[in-house]
Formats: sequence, C-alpha cells, structure tokens
Amino acid sequence: MTNRTLNAAQVASLLVSTGCGIGFLLGTGELAIHQGMASCLYAIATALGLTVLAFYAPLLWAAGQSLLDWFAELYGPSVSSHVALLSVVWMTGVLAAQIRGASSLLALATVPPASTILLTDLLLVGLSLMRLSWLSAGFAFCMLACNVVLVHSLVETGGLVAWLHAPAQFIDALRPLPPSHSVYVVVSVVAMVICGTDYQQFIIAARTPATARIGALLAAMVVFTIGFLPASAVIAADPIWHLDVVADPAQTVPIVLMRGLSLHPTSATRDLVTVILLTTALGSGCSILRVMSDATATLGPRFITKPLWSRSLPIVLASLVSMRGQSIVDTMVDLGMVYLAAVGPLLGLGLMRIRVSDKAANASIATGCGIAVTCYLIRWTGVVAMPEATPLFVSPPLCLAVLLAPQMWTAFASSKSNQPVDPR
Repeated sequence: MTNRTLNAAQVASLLVSTGCGIGFLLGTGELAIHQGMASCLYAIATALGLTVLAFYAPLLWAAGQSLLDWFAELYGPSVSSHVALLSVVWMTGVLAAQIRGASSLLALATVPPASTILLTDLLLVGLSLMRLSWLSAGFAFCMLACNVVLVHSLVETGGLVAWLHAPAQFIDALRPLPPSHSVYVVVSVVAMVICGTDYQQFIIAARTPATARIGALLAAMVVFTIGFLPASAVIAADPIWHLDVVADPAQTVPIVLMRGLSLHPTSATRDLVTVILLTTALGSGCSILRVMSDATATLGPRFITKPLWSRSLPIVLASLVSMRGQSIVDTMVDLGMVYLAAVGPLLGLGLMRIRVSDKAANASIATGCGIAVTCYLIRWTGVVAMPEATPLFVSPPLCLAVLLAPQMWTAFASSKSNQPVDPR
C-alpha cells in the first residue's frame, strides 16, 4: 500500500473494524453464555495490542514497509516468502471467523445453509476490491449502529449499570479460568496486533506519523470501551430472553440486537440487523483479505498476482476452516499461534540486531511451524489431551537453539583453532 491518504479517524475506524469485526461481536457473545464477563478477554487484549502499536506507529510509518518487506530486506526473499506463507495461515483463522459469523447471520435470515458460505465469499471478494477510504465510513457507521442497539438492549433489560462496572467484573470473572489460558490468549492477541500486517497496512497508509499514532490510540480507546458491551448485553438479556437455548451460540448477539429493536422481531427487524452485522463482518473480512491477497501474490506463479485469483485461494482455505465448528475466538487465536511460534523467535533476534543466516532462519521457521501445527492437529483430533499453550512454551527455546546453533558452533571451532599448540 503506497497511497498515504487516511486521516486519524479513518485509521481508527479501519483498525477497529479489523480488531472488532464479527469475530469480536459474535465470538464474545458465543462465549458469554458460559464464561460471563471473561469472554471479553480477546477484546481487552486487542485494545492492549493497539496501545503498544501506537507507540511504535511513527517508526512503522517512517519505514513505510510491513513486516513481510522487512524480513525480505533483512534475510532475503526465501525467508520472506516463508513468512508470507505463515501470515496467510494465521489470517486464515481470522478470515474463517468472519466467514463463520457472516454465514450464521445469513442462516438466521433464512438464507439456505448451502448458500451462506458461498454468498459470504462473493461479498468479501467484491468489497476487498474497493478503495479503503470509501469503505471506512460505511464500516464505522455499521459498527456504531451495532453498539447503539446493544446499549438500547442494555437499557431494556436493566443491564446498563452492569456495563459501567464491567471492568471490575471482568477481573473477577478471570479468576476461575486457568491462568495458562489467559496468558495464552493475551500473548497471542497482543503479538498478532503489533506484528500483523493486517493492522500495519493502515498505519503505513496514514497521512503523517502523528496521524498514525493518534489513529491507533483512538482505536485502542474505542475497543476498550466497546469491548465489554456484547458480553454485558448477553449477560443482562439471558435471564429474560433465555439465550442459553439458542441453537447456534454464534447467533446470540444477533438475537439480542433483534430483541433490542423489538420484543417481537419482524422479518424487517431481522433483515435490518442482518444487514448491519453483515456489513460489519465484511468490513473486517475484506481488510484482512486484502493483506492475504498481497501475501498470496508473492508465493505463486504469475497468474496468482491477479486480484481475483490472489483472493480466491485465501477465501477457499478460510471457508474450509470455518466449517470445523470451533468457537470463533479459538479459531482466531489457535491459528495465530502457528504464525507466532514460527516467526516470533526470528523477529526477536532481528529487533536485537542479531544477524543469522537465511538457512538458519528458514530452519527455525520450519521448526516453529512444525511444532505449532502438530499441536494444533493433536488438539483438533483429540488424540491426546494437550494444553493449548504448549506451542507457546515449547517452540521458542527450540527455535532459538536452531537459530543460534551455527553461530555457537562457529565460535567453538574458532576458539579451538586459536588454542596454542603444545610443542611437545
């Protein structure tokens, strides 16, 4: 992205739509039924990540390049292509969450189940070809409309006070959860925000460095403010509207929105909520798809560089993942861990100005990716009960060993050759 035309409000709008799209709205509502206010962990971690992103936004803007470009400059094209591949894997999880959420919305609007995913995919491809500045206003309006209706539902159910006290309730709700789960989600989400090219694209597209920083800070404040809203609305509405009997938990927030507009929703009310939420979902999904398209175009033959083809492959992969049936938040976090486990150690050494060979870098990426994917598949199949945070603790030390082993061996060999020879 080379056109730097976004003002602070547009940067904030696009960052919020990326971090708080349908994955946030529907994913939080899906978890709120069973986890209460602890379901806001993903949103609060996103706000924390945006705050960190704001601090180094001027440096990122001045560099004018994403993480993929930086890896290409530092380690060469082979390492950059592998990082691009992993970024596609990671964002596949995020895009899959948007597709699953949008398809559940269409199903709620009586669209035939066999057509929901296909229709969502077509809409994503079409919107991703439009200019960002044109889209930001529409996405901001739909996000605002969703939150206004959620606030209205809180008023209807008497839960407005609960929203105001949500931060304190959030801390209390985290205590019953395993600490390893909370650490896993926070580390994963924060790292995905500050390292993700889907967020970085908007920082780079800002008009000035100050605009980039202000936009990121505004986005962090907005995400923190609205982060407690879906869970608060669901918790307040559950005893009244019996949301625990909803067939698909991903439809919990849409039902709250419909009931918030009318206690006896009509087809017009249902369609209005569907359009608003669907537009919000597509706002997040198409911004992610743009970045996935750029990464995909660098990996394949020349015909893949065409906008339509470079968008089709990510759409197909994300659609397959969305059919797994995993919770929306877990889908985003688990596949994000594949990326972090493989790229994190290499990124850390790069920031510390420790240079390694491209062979060592590629070996480290393969090690981290192999560990994370293996853990993901084991947990998916349920063959062995494995903690979700296993890749977070196992991958970094092994990757660092692979990265630093050649240098340590060279230093050892050099010290041996410089030892004085015994004259005897």
